[in-house]
Amino acid sequence: MQKINFKNISLVFIIFLIILLILRSILVFSFFYIIIPTIIYLIFIFLGAKNICSQFFLKSICKSEDKSKLHLTFDDGPHPVVTPKILKVLKKNNESALFFCIGKNIEKYPDVAKQIVEEGHEIANHSYSHSNFFDFFKSSKVISELKKTNELIKNITGTKCIKFRPPFGITNPHIAKAINKLDMQVVGWNIRSFDTIKGKKEVLKRIENAKKGDIILFHDTKEQTVEILDEFLRLK
Repeated sequence: MQKINFKNISLVFIIFLIILLILRSILVFSFFYIIIPTIIYLIFIFLGAKNICSQFFLKSICKSEDKSKLHLTFDDGPHPVVTPKILKVLKKNNESALFFCIGKNIEKYPDVAKQIVEEGHEIANHSYSHSNFFDFFKSSKVISELKKTNELIKNITGTKCIKFRPPFGITNPHIAKAINKLDMQVVGWNIRSFDTIKGKKEVLKRIENAKKGDIILFHDTKEQTVEILDEFLRLK
């Protein structure tokens, strides 16, 4: 079965649009019949961009093939206060994690970035700026941000970075082009904790059924995540 992705949907849309335009030059019918498929196409684009696990624009890992453990991931750090507390909880519970760090935060808190790696965790790329307009950047700008953050990770921690999580989990053709150019690997998630917007009880409820192989999205920028993580790891 042919996979539904940006390339295939766009090809079908273009062919269909050409057929409609040819028919309209022969037959008389409302332009409305061209607007409808265009709207449907745009809905596909929107949903594909919004869902990192749709594989619509690029391949992303949203559930690990490694079923030996839960895969804990943290976005938006390093944070000077919260990240060390997260690291302490992980150490206490003998857990490892993957930290998707923002380049400008690595620059501001290099010691915390080094601590992440020194304590046996992996550090990865979450763009340099985490701009609200990141998904509108041209591919050259995306490449520049990713390369700058990769260089920071290498220079500060001594590790090579090949993993990337786009800000807000948004993907598009420009990001896909940048990822292919830099030969990086996109990592999503299959369980989103919503630890930045929901209370402790709600978050614990969302993640209580997590099982080995699942990738959980947390943030190491919120104080409550420290408590949530500690309780979750004690109960799992």
